[in-house]
Amino acid sequence: MPTVELHNQPPFGLVLRRLYESIAERGVLNTCHRFWRTIRSRLREWRLGIRTTGSISGSEMDFDAASFGYQPVPYASFDAAIRCMTIRPDKDVFIDYGCGMGRAVVLAATYPFRRVIGVERSGSLSEIARDNIARASSKLKCAEVSIATLDAREYDVPNDATHIFLFNPFDEPVLASVLTRIRRSLEEHPRELVIIYALPKCRHDPLLDVPWLKLTHELKTIDSDWQRLAVYEARMESQK
Repeated sequence: MPTVELHNQPPFGLVLRRLYESIAERGVLNTCHRFWRTIRSRLREWRLGIRTTGSISGSEMDFDAASFGYQPVPYASFDAAIRCMTIRPDKDVFIDYGCGMGRAVVLAATYPFRRVIGVERSGSLSEIARDNIARASSKLKCAEVSIATLDAREYDVPNDATHIFLFNPFDEPVLASVLTRIRRSLEEHPRELVIIYALPKCRHDPLLDVPWLKLTHELKTIDSDWQRLAVYEARMESQK
């Protein structure tokens, strides 16, 4: 497994160039909003004691074309998704597919889920995620937080999973395989299950075509200009 390096500290000259390009493309006001969002994100990282900002391409991690690179979920997007849910401390289990450095895992664990699990293919990112969980331990309300290092297509969905988080982790072929495993788990152990799915607006949302999923919320966030954030509920025949 290759060691990955996070590119989150560009040279000062590059920062100035990006600032100039942002002002030219979006205007001063929108650029200021984006800058303020970056500051708020860094403050959340500091308060939690974690390091999850930046991005890594899939090619740098030797991923195939069906698995995308690393980019953490914006804090505002996760906050919007979690606000529309009711969490039952004695029942609910949260799983983040393609958890990367563990931002969503840590954020979910600040809520009283019974268990929180991150699934990550990269061994290097998995180790960073575990370190971030340890660093944030004093801020967590969930006592059982873990990272499973394996391909999402090989992960057996726990029979008590109730919340699935997908922040654009992979392309449709992998997603189809993951959905098959989720459905199999629901057929074997009928229960309520919610899927939170985010993807770029330029891509078709394949969950709209899944007959056993029902779209319940389409959430608006500061990133709504490029990102579609939707919440689905499972609707198996036995649950109707």
